[in-house]
Amino acid sequence: MNQDDNRSQNMQGQQQQQQSSSQWSEMIGQIIEKLTGKNMSTTVSFEDLEVDIPRAQGPGGRDLGSAKWTINGKVVWTTEAHKTESGG
Repeated sequence: MNQDDNRSQNMQGQQQQQQSSSQWSEMIGQIIEKLTGKNMSTTVSFEDLEVDIPRAQGPGGRDLGSAKWTINGKVVWTTEAHKTESGG
């Protein structure tokens, strides 16, 4: 495989990662929008959540490796409604 093929594959991999990240952030935004309201608290708990970070290359083709994380925990977000004074 020549250097141009490697660059092409790297660019394709980066585009897929960016698309995947964009899809995740969009999905999370939609979930938060639907679940949160005024004066509300939402908790998302997870156990043995596996996050697989794919192999990456840094500047100059340096291998940055990959990672697999296992996470236990929860995310809590709370919304509050506040009255505001009308300007005038």
